[in-house]
Amino acid sequence: MAMDSKSKVFSYRGGMFLLLTLLIISLIGGVIVYRFSLVDRISNFGALDEVLFYGIICVAILASIVALMLAMRLNRNMRNLKRVAETMESGADVDVVPHFENDELGALSLHIIDLYKRLHEASSDLQREHNNALHEQQEKLRIKRQLTNNINHELKTPVAAIQGYLETMIANKDMTDEERQAFIEKCYAHSQRLTQLLQDVSTITRLEDGSSHIECEPIDLRGIIDEIAADVALLPVERQMRINVELPQPMMVNGNSTLLMSIFKNLTDNALAYSGGRDIFIRLAATDSKFYTITFADNGIGVDEEHINHIFERFYRVDKGRSRKLGGTGLGLSIVKNAILFHGGDVSVANRRMGGLEFKITLPRAS
Repeated sequence: MAMDSKSKVFSYRGGMFLLLTLLIISLIGGVIVYRFSLVDRISNFGALDEVLFYGIICVAILASIVALMLAMRLNRNMRNLKRVAETMESGADVDVVPHFENDELGALSLHIIDLYKRLHEASSDLQREHNNALHEQQEKLRIKRQLTNNINHELKTPVAAIQGYLETMIANKDMTDEERQAFIEKCYAHSQRLTQLLQDVSTITRLEDGSSHIECEPIDLRGIIDEIAADVALLPVERQMRINVELPQPMMVNGNSTLLMSIFKNLTDNALAYSGGRDIFIRLAATDSKFYTITFADNGIGVDEEHINHIFERFYRVDKGRSRKLGGTGLGLSIVKNAILFHGGDVSVANRRMGGLEFKITLPRAS
């Protein structure tokens, strides 16, 4: 750290003035002795002359001692400054600041070290930001490549199935109407899966690349959830689940209606397809001046702990065969998390003690 400007600093200028004064006194004394004693009355060397002579010698010795002390003080600071300069030249951080004498050169050296430390810290921060930006860019490219590879992989199954059914119908002109109808229905089911996959990919891309163009406004979240509950009630009885809603009406949040719908629609579809339970519970767990905290839970079988930390990953499936059989794209929960993060909220998931999964969601209140 730089020396406090208010501290008393030894001045080389004052030391030089002292040394110069002593030398002048020595010179004057020498001239006097030379003029009046050593030349004119060398044979009558008296007491006064002797005093003057030894006085000159003492002053000269004192001046030499002062000069030596100044030189040693200056040399110590110069050696310390040289070591620090070598450290700076290597680009390393000055972890240990050597001791500098409390003088002008010492104060200047400490100021230089302090300036270097600040520059080095600023340079390190810039390098760190650059590395973080580079890592983030590389991570985005990796995720995009992974997304592209996964999409290609996910497209192969329904496309191959549709192509196989169509080729079979073309090759077998004598198929019965019932067989042909069954093949057409299977083609239609796979085409629906393709449509859902493309919609999910479009949503993910929209969140990542066009989030600045997504408009937010006050939305009644209770109305959206009631709409989803009405749709579930129209499903066949064997696919239905009871949706228990404990939310205020209306419940205004600041968000995008399409994305808010996708959050709770995907959570509901996930529970319908995989939970194995009979009930869904949507409750207001807490609220403050800025956020609502909502829990979305089911009373199904839950998920093994080894999978909990991965269920928001794209195309991650706990049971791959069952997921594809039920038409899942593997993007639903990833859309949930990205849509919640877009709104400035957060989401976490855990198994319930009484069975099933519980998602805890925070969403911003409408101002």
